[in-house]
Amino acid sequence: MSTAYKVGFFITVSSIALGGVILYFGGLPFNKGHREIYYAYFKNVAGLAKGSDVRVAGVKVGKVDNFIFEKGKVKVVLELYQKVPIYKDAKAEIKSLGILGDKYVEIDPGHPESGLLPPKSVIERTITAPSISQMVATIQEAGESINNLARQLSLLIETNRNQLEELINNLNLLALNLNLLLKENRQSVNQSLENIQEITNALRKALPKLIKSYQELTDYLNFFVKESTPKADRLLTNLNQMSETLKVELPQLVKNLNQITASLASNRKAIETTIQNLNEISSKINRGQGSLGKLINDDSLYWELKKSAKTLGEAAGIIAKTRLHIESWGQYETEGDSKAGINVILQPSSTHYYLLGIVGDSAGKVSKKIYYQNGQPVEVTEKEFKPEFTLQYARIFPDRWFHPGSSIVVRFGLKESTGGIGLDYIYNERLMLFSDIWDFGRQDRPQENLKPNTELGFKFFVKGPFFIKLGGYDLLNAKYRSLLIGGGMSFTDNDLKYLMGAMKLPGF
Repeated sequence: MSTAYKVGFFITVSSIALGGVILYFGGLPFNKGHREIYYAYFKNVAGLAKGSDVRVAGVKVGKVDNFIFEKGKVKVVLELYQKVPIYKDAKAEIKSLGILGDKYVEIDPGHPESGLLPPKSVIERTITAPSISQMVATIQEAGESINNLARQLSLLIETNRNQLEELINNLNLLALNLNLLLKENRQSVNQSLENIQEITNALRKALPKLIKSYQELTDYLNFFVKESTPKADRLLTNLNQMSETLKVELPQLVKNLNQITASLASNRKAIETTIQNLNEISSKINRGQGSLGKLINDDSLYWELKKSAKTLGEAAGIIAKTRLHIESWGQYETEGDSKAGINVILQPSSTHYYLLGIVGDSAGKVSKKIYYQNGQPVEVTEKEFKPEFTLQYARIFPDRWFHPGSSIVVRFGLKESTGGIGLDYIYNERLMLFSDIWDFGRQDRPQENLKPNTELGFKFFVKGPFFIKLGGYDLLNAKYRSLLIGGGMSFTDNDLKYLMGAMKLPGF
């Protein structure tokens, strides 16, 4: 059989398989006699299409039948094939299968206590998830704010360098002036302290006589205006209270003045030492000693900054040589599960590359948790639907034995958030064989002792960036062994530059 017949046969089989997948996922209503209709209103149904899944607790029970515009909102017609009890406090929400999966409507059926919701009724509670464009716009605004802050900070440092030098010089001058002032007026300061001491002693002697005379005056005025108006009585009362207050607090005031005088006299040497230290610090800064002095006077800082800039330039050169591949893909396993994700490949040289990926898996992630009921531990197995991550290092070896020009790739690291290894054989630019083994401690079926998960198959580029995948899934476990069918798109950095230039996106 010639090569042309082989290629034609392969494309025919792949087209039939792809058509079967499209018919299966298209949700054609085969053998779906039971049919119930419900309605839900959403402000935005971006990404949702006719035929999209309707799920309850993650299980597909129907599809989106139609869209109707009413009252400024979109009325979504939900067609349920399976008989699922929907209650009056039910809730409808637009979700995605994984990070990049199709949109679908998830129904929380509510609680039986609220009563059944009859068919052809409206599910009042709805939630619309934010779109990817809104999240991208928010991230872009945050990036622009950070760039503006960095530019303003750099400009502020450069603008105030001269002011910092001037501040240091002023500090030096202030220390010198304080030192000179203390030396020139030391005798006057001593005299002032002695005068304060004399005033304090005089107050101590005269204050009791003053208080006694003030009390006598108060008694006389009190006798004089005894029969006066109520205002005069209040005035005399206040004077009497003031006299009592002075009798108590004036001696304390004199005592405080004495303490202040003694403190100033005892700390005279400390004040002189402080001024001398300020003078020494200023002199060290002028001589370039210490971190601040080196910052102001040492020109080597300029050369260090120049070396740092050169190092950043070399790092930018390495980044410029790094090749970038971005791949989005999806696959369906005949056991009923599906996956979708995006991979980013950074290849700095022809001998190795780094693989980063995010995967959304309809099978979910199983974990065991322990809850306490009445003080007793109860182990519960829970399934979570959240993104899984791939982070692998790949080494590339040229094929010198079977087909010169081909390559063998060995990968190891994280595979869907668990440890894993992979082996690929790149036959040419359009055909690649792949294999993976991961998840050595599987818990997705806790009651069974399962072997690690595996994938084995080939990837073929049909035209341009579009490719198809075909192979086997979970091959080490006969009970769950299945066929995988999928496809996707792969772009290089040159493709992305061309697309971005052709699209003329705002802000780029």
